[in-house]
Amino acid sequence: MNSGVSRRIAYDLGCMRSLKKLPDRVSAKFLDMMTRFMSDPSGNGLNFESIEGARDRGLKSVRIDQGYRAIAYDNGRDVMFLHVNEHDKAYRWASGRRVVVDKATNRIRIVEEIETTTVTTDAHISSAQRAPALFDNVSDERLLALGILNSELAQVRSLTDQSALDSAEDSFDGTSFDVLLALVAGYADSEILELIGVNSEEDDVGAAETAAEFAEVLDSDESRQRIFIPESEEELRRFFEGDLEGWRVFLHRDQRRLAYRDYNGPAMVRGGAGTGKTVVAMHRAKFLADRIKEDPDQKANRVLLTTFTTSLAHDIKANLETLCPEHLDKKEPRIEVINLDRWVGDFLRRKKFERSIAYFGEDRDRLDQIWQEVFDDQPIPEGLSEPFIRAEWEQVVQAKGLMSERAYFKVQRTGRGTALDRRKRAALWSIFSDYRARMISAGLAEPDDAYREATEILKAEAPNLPFSSVIVDEAQDMGEQAFRLVRAIVPEGPSGDRNSLFIVGDAHQRIYGRKASMAACGINVRGRSRRLRLNYRTSDEIRTWAVSILEGVSVDDLDDGIDSFKGYTSVFRGPSPELSSYSSDKEEIDALVAWLHELADQGLEMKDIGVLSSTRAQVSKLEERLKNAGLETVRLQPSQPDDRTLPGVRLTTMHRAKGLEFHAVSLPFLSKNAFPPPGALRSAVDDVDLRNILQQQKSLLHVAATRAKRHLRVSWCGEPSAFLLSGT
Repeated sequence: MNSGVSRRIAYDLGCMRSLKKLPDRVSAKFLDMMTRFMSDPSGNGLNFESIEGARDRGLKSVRIDQGYRAIAYDNGRDVMFLHVNEHDKAYRWASGRRVVVDKATNRIRIVEEIETTTVTTDAHISSAQRAPALFDNVSDERLLALGILNSELAQVRSLTDQSALDSAEDSFDGTSFDVLLALVAGYADSEILELIGVNSEEDDVGAAETAAEFAEVLDSDESRQRIFIPESEEELRRFFEGDLEGWRVFLHRDQRRLAYRDYNGPAMVRGGAGTGKTVVAMHRAKFLADRIKEDPDQKANRVLLTTFTTSLAHDIKANLETLCPEHLDKKEPRIEVINLDRWVGDFLRRKKFERSIAYFGEDRDRLDQIWQEVFDDQPIPEGLSEPFIRAEWEQVVQAKGLMSERAYFKVQRTGRGTALDRRKRAALWSIFSDYRARMISAGLAEPDDAYREATEILKAEAPNLPFSSVIVDEAQDMGEQAFRLVRAIVPEGPSGDRNSLFIVGDAHQRIYGRKASMAACGINVRGRSRRLRLNYRTSDEIRTWAVSILEGVSVDDLDDGIDSFKGYTSVFRGPSPELSSYSSDKEEIDALVAWLHELADQGLEMKDIGVLSSTRAQVSKLEERLKNAGLETVRLQPSQPDDRTLPGVRLTTMHRAKGLEFHAVSLPFLSKNAFPPPGALRSAVDDVDLRNILQQQKSLLHVAATRAKRHLRVSWCGEPSAFLLSGT
C-alpha cells in the first residue's frame, strides 16, 4: 500500500499512452519493475539518473532495459512517471519539458517549451498573406486567461484546423488541450473556466489557494483527471493489464464532478452518445461504495446499479470488476449490478408472489392466447382494431398503472393518436378488465404488473432492504412503473433524501418506446439535473452523421422538458463515414469482407470491429458468410458480456450493441426494403403510432452508428433506406 511507504508512485495519462505504442515485452518489463518498486520503494530497485540538458532538474531517467527508458518526475516524496520510449527518443522528449504546479487550476501540468523563432519571423507577414488559423479570432490575453500557458502560445497560433489540434495533443499540457477543445466546441469562457476548475461554484474555491505543494495538488480531483495513484499492487496490475484508454481510471472534470460528490436529493445526468454517462454511473457506484467501506456504521449498506437490459447489466458488471472488484465480492458485495426485471423477479419470489412474470417464451404465448379469447368474447368498438386495443393496454393502462375505470376516464392519453370518447373508453375498460381477470386466473403477470406489485409491497411492508442508493443507467428505456419501483426501493426518509437516486440517460437513444417523467414518478431532480456535452468516443464526422439521422425529431429531457443536441460535440476528428451501395447481397458482403481485411492490414484487431444488423436473421447470415470467407467471428448474445479474450469480428444486433463501443463499425443491409424492418412498420395501429415507431427506428440507427470510434461503414443493396437520405 502507498500509505505505508515512504515514496508514493503516480502515473500520468501520457505515460500510459506512450507505453501502449511500444512492444508488449516493454510493457511487461515496466509493470514488473513498478510492481517490485511499489512493494519496496525504499529498496534500490530503481536507478534514477539525471538527464543532461533537461530544463527541469526534477526529471529523471529510469532504465527498463538496454534499449528503453522511462521518464519520471522525482521531488523526493513523490515519483510521477510521465513517458516511456526508446532511449534517445525518451531523452529528447524530456529535454524540452518541465513539470509545473499550477495553483490556479489545482493541477500538475507537463509543459513542452517550443522555440518561437519561426513565429517571430511569421509575425512580419500580414494577416491577408497568411493562411487562416484555428484560433485567429482568440486573442493571446484571452487564451492566457483561460489557462493556456505562455510557452504554448506559439504552437496554438500554428494550428490551422481541428485535425491539426488533434495531431498535436501530445505536445500540449492536458489542461491546455481541454481548453482548446472547448473553444472549438463553442463553450463560453465562463463554462471553460468551470470545466477546468477555475472559479467553479460547485467546488471548494479555496482548495487551489492552499494546495501549493506538489503532493497536495497531486491529490486533487483536478489532477486525478490525468494522474493515477494506485493503492495496491493488485490495482496497479489491473490498471496495466486493462485497456489503457483511460476510462476505467481517468474521468474528465465535468464527469468527475458529477460522480464524486454529494447530492441532497435525486440527481440526473443526461448527454448524447459517447459522453460517458455509463462511465459516470460506474464511478458514482464506486464513490458510494468507497463511502460505505470507510464508514463502519454503513457496513450493511449496498449500492444497487440497475438498467433495463440484461446484456448491459452484464457489461457494466464486467467493467466494474476491473474498476473496483473489491466492491463486488460475492460474500459481502457493496455494489449489486442487475437489470430491473431480474431484480423484481427475485424480490417477488422471496415474497411468495404466486404468478409467473411473462417476459417471453410459453408464458408470453399464453398471454397472446388470452387476448384472442377476450376478442372472441367481447365486441370491439367501432373504428378500433385488436392491435390498437393491445397497444392502448400497454401504452396507457399498464404504463400509467391504471386499476379502475374512473382512473382510465381521467387519464391523459399523451402520444396516442386515435381519440376516444367516454363511451368507447367504457367499452375498452370492459375488455381490459376481462383480460386482466383471465391473466390472473392463468397465474400470469406482465412486467408492469410485477413492478406495481413490488412497489405496493415495499410501501406497505417497508422491508429492510440493504440499499442506501440506486443508480439507473439508460433511463430512457424504462417506463413509469419502473421508476415508481426505483423510488420505492430507496424512499425519501425522515432524515432527507441525500444521495438516494442517480439517474443517467438520453432520450435521443430511446429504442424501446417507453417514456417516463421523473416528476410524475415522485422523483424530484429539479436543480440537480446536469448535461454532458463532449463526446469522447466518436469522431466528429461520425457524430455529425449520426445526429443528422435524428434531424427534426423532438425528444423529452426525461422529465417535463425538451432536450436537444445543443453544444454536443466530439473531441477529435477522423475519416468521414463510408456509404456504399451494391447491386446484390453477395456483392455487399464481399465488399464487407474486403473492408475487414483492409482494417486488419492496417493493424486493427478483429475484436475491435463490430458488424451490427437490425435482425437476428441478418446476424446469422453474416456469421455464415464471414466464416466461409475465413474470418473469425464472435456472436454476442443478449444475456452474456463480451469476452474480450476471444479473437474475431463481433457480430450482433443493433439492440444488443447498446452500451458497447468499437474502433470500427459496419452497418450492413440498410436498404429501403430492409430498414426499418417491415414487421415493425406493420405493427403500427394509426399514424401517430407509425411516427413513434419510425422515431424509435431512427434512434436505433443513431445508437448503432455511435458505437463507432473512428471508422463507420454503412451499406445497402439497391435503394437506400429513407433514413440514410436524411443522414447524407
